[in-house]
Amino acid sequence: MAFRKSNVPGEDIRRAMEMPEKRRQLIAQTPADPLPETYAVNELAKSLHPGFVKAELVSREPAGTDSCRFTFRSLRGDGRFPYFRAGQFITLSTRVRESFITRPYSIASSPEEALEGHLEVIIQRKGIFSSYLIDEAKTGDVLIMGEPSGDFCHDDLRDCDHILAVAGGSGITPFLSMMKAIREGSENFRLTLLYGVRTRKQMLFNPEEFRDDRIRIEVVLSEEEAEGYRHGFISSEILKEYAGGDTSVFLCGPDVMYHFVRGELERIGFPQERIRQERNSVGDRAVGEDEIYRLTVRIRDDVKTVDARSSETVVTALERAGIPAVVRCRNGVCGFCHSRVVRGSYYVAPENDFRRAADRKFNYIHPCSTYPLSDLEIEIPVFDA
Repeated sequence: MAFRKSNVPGEDIRRAMEMPEKRRQLIAQTPADPLPETYAVNELAKSLHPGFVKAELVSREPAGTDSCRFTFRSLRGDGRFPYFRAGQFITLSTRVRESFITRPYSIASSPEEALEGHLEVIIQRKGIFSSYLIDEAKTGDVLIMGEPSGDFCHDDLRDCDHILAVAGGSGITPFLSMMKAIREGSENFRLTLLYGVRTRKQMLFNPEEFRDDRIRIEVVLSEEEAEGYRHGFISSEILKEYAGGDTSVFLCGPDVMYHFVRGELERIGFPQERIRQERNSVGDRAVGEDEIYRLTVRIRDDVKTVDARSSETVVTALERAGIPAVVRCRNGVCGFCHSRVVRGSYYVAPENDFRRAADRKFNYIHPCSTYPLSDLEIEIPVFDA
């Protein structure tokens, strides 16, 4: 209701005293129609950010020498997976014997394929969860899938029109998604892929499937010489052929590759601010003697006590004990596992500490990148899937 100030003495007071009655009259005139149960903006938000969804494994095919390509079907009502940007990742969660494990995997599908109801990831055997999926998972198994996340994707405001993608091993996965997105038209940039792999048998994709005017692929074999392939490592000699002025470099692979390629790019004077890399999960910490601490975990009114080793992250201890942990990136960046320390001491490596200043002040941690240094009591979010 509009209320304008009057120049007549006392008029404002009179009008203010009349306002309650006028409001009652307006309320009485309002139709008693029920409010909508939902709004379009809320439905859109729910569609884009559904949280956890159930996904059924529909196929598993060998890829390379020790990897598999997994295809999932969405069990959501509309049969679709959430929209994502090419290059992002999802998480997969399930119970493996006594443990409840969550791992992030880059998406190999294009955004349009996911909206059509199927989503692919390529998983290389590296640990307990990947070995379980490769050796034991069966068609028809249902896993919990976390919504797409991450910023390892092309951004017009940040990145150049030409992306030089450098991949090693299973690090090819997000670039498969990007190349598919370029072909289908959901992404609009040029991509040159330098793929480093030991032999042709270990390749996780067929370059012939990605022929496009905007895509160029060079495969570099380190332990085999073959016609049509480069031999050796992705060195400065190769990088300077493609790292021109209007180029951003995206790196995805093992940490040793990051160190080597960054050094080679520095040798040719490539600007470090135009280099982006996908972060790997935080692993065990080297300690002189592994100590065993007691980890008290509060999940609302539920309290559990488990063992935690000084060499492992808090999330690893939770998963090993079978406690569903809310976790996403596993490298400290996203803050999805944000938890409060009630008591105890801990260690976070500086390169993996992405907490806000307020988090440090009020004793919050990211359990995926935090190691116990004593008995520890923490409050963690509820895994609501």
